[in-house]
Amino acid sequence: MSNPGEGPVVLGIDLGGTKILAGVVGADHRILGRAKRPTPAREGGAAILSAILGCIDEALKVAGLDRSVIASAGVGSPGPLDTETGVILFSSNLNVKNYALGPELSKALDRPVVVQNDVRVGGYAEHRLGAGRGYASMIAAFVGTGIGGCYIQRGEIVRGSTSNAGEIGHVIIKAGGPRCGCGARGCLEALASKTAIGRRVQKAVRRGLPTVLGDKMARKGGRLKSGDLAEAVAAKDLVAVKEVHRAAHYLGLGLGSLINVLGPEIVIIGGGVAGALGQPYLDLVRTAARSQALTDPDGLIRIEPASLGDDAGILGASLLAREKFVTT
Repeated sequence: MSNPGEGPVVLGIDLGGTKILAGVVGADHRILGRAKRPTPAREGGAAILSAILGCIDEALKVAGLDRSVIASAGVGSPGPLDTETGVILFSSNLNVKNYALGPELSKALDRPVVVQNDVRVGGYAEHRLGAGRGYASMIAAFVGTGIGGCYIQRGEIVRGSTSNAGEIGHVIIKAGGPRCGCGARGCLEALASKTAIGRRVQKAVRRGLPTVLGDKMARKGGRLKSGDLAEAVAAKDLVAVKEVHRAAHYLGLGLGSLINVLGPEIVIIGGGVAGALGQPYLDLVRTAARSQALTDPDGLIRIEPASLGDDAGILGASLLAREKFVTT
């Protein structure tokens, strides 16, 4: 089966703790076929690899293609990673340690594979194809269950000496603050993520404060859904409004501090929470960031929403694979 596009086809895979997204991407960065499958996170590396391959084959079927047309593949994965070898060193969301995902997937596909942190991959896509297009330097912050980030300088992902730089969610914002999943206290993630908001809502419920989120979270095992949070805010639920304002304030303080240090041209805010809450949430974050950004008194640095949604991971992974392995 031949490739109907104008150039080599590459794969973009977004590996998450709960779901796998795979896309077949043409030379014009158009997604020709996509698929989604649950991640068998508790079953280990072999099961995850099998699920990725199944997701790839499903996406290829949607595109009307087969594996023979694939030139290379890119994967966005939770970390920390050894990006040189494609090994997942450890992940709290996946039951793997020192798992050679890149080499194993490359062997199965008989094609070269690049593996990079999932949030850096999404940020790179926003830089090249989305809201950050045309800017040489950019900070991306993705707010969901946790908070991940990416820093772009001179058009390249800044990986640092360890290849794992960019963890903005673990900048300490409040000394001695709530404990983060990483074990530290007062991280941005522990104050401004969906998990942080959910924890505060549960505390309000225990105190007897009325909120529509109490029953909704109870029915979902204590989990807070971004859509439910957005609906509660739209209905002017006092607990929801207070906690969203609080989280947005902390996120803004963190981003404003990063602006002071890094001086990017633009800051992009994405992720499930930001997408569900929309412009009012962005305005709250922007106000707090501006108050903290002493190095930008005229407000020249833009603070904008991400534009690629769930496609960011697929597109970013495919971009890295194309740039590393495909000659044009």
